[in-house]
Amino acid sequence: MDTFPLYRWWKAHEIERIWPETILKKQERYCVSACSRFKNMNFAEDHAWVLSSEGKSVTALLIHSQSSLFPVFCGQTEFYIPAFLYRFLKNIHIHALHGLKQETETLEEILKPIGIYAKERHDYNLMSIDSIHETIGVKIPKGLVLRWAVLDDIDELTPLQEAYQKEEVLRNPNDYSRHVCRLGLKKQIEQDKTLVAVVGGKIAGKINTNAFAYNSYQIGGVYVLPEYRMLGIAGSMTTAFTRLLLQEGKGVSLFVKQSNKPAERVYKRCGFKKIADYRIVYMN
Repeated sequence: MDTFPLYRWWKAHEIERIWPETILKKQERYCVSACSRFKNMNFAEDHAWVLSSEGKSVTALLIHSQSSLFPVFCGQTEFYIPAFLYRFLKNIHIHALHGLKQETETLEEILKPIGIYAKERHDYNLMSIDSIHETIGVKIPKGLVLRWAVLDDIDELTPLQEAYQKEEVLRNPNDYSRHVCRLGLKKQIEQDKTLVAVVGGKIAGKINTNAFAYNSYQIGGVYVLPEYRMLGIAGSMTTAFTRLLLQEGKGVSLFVKQSNKPAERVYKRCGFKKIADYRIVYMN
């Protein structure tokens, strides 16, 4: 305790949300997912632990939401962790860690003394674009129509979402549930923004927002049916969608698997630039 006499961790309640928001807004472009989770947090079930210096400024934040931990450590790699915070971490279900690579590594070290270890690590490139002037023109393929998704599209969109989840999201494809997929699509169309690419009257691709911070969107769910790939559809969707979001005066970010070089090249051609290494860690 004597090593860190001026710092203390404390649990934020809803009436104190202004404190965590100060650090989230400052770090927003690096933690859109964490911002989105915090904005929609149910303080009866989720938690936000704040590290403050002399009670005057917030220096780090740890969000627990839906069995996931989101570290926002602002580059710090060493912390004094009080016994009460260790007790909390030991008694909650931790399915995954989401955040900048360095910060998830720090959190992994914090969790090891209480017997919580990483099972899988997935590394991504965090990419962003802040101005419509940074977007790069992409030639739209002949016959391609881009439009907003509507609820009547669910039946046609379900196979695309299913394939996307099995390829990019689910650790075990056997965990796929058509019922859960359709519920997620319905919520996505109603509450988020989803653009579809139509060729010859058939939906060939999709892209959507999956998180919204204070002044930034995070996009994802980019998927094009195999028979329509290599036609420029992914680049056309991404560019058009990004420009629509940027016109709102918001920044746009995404993260792409470091092993997915074709997708990374598409995003670079659309004007996105890598700003950090991002990591999702699944725990034992």
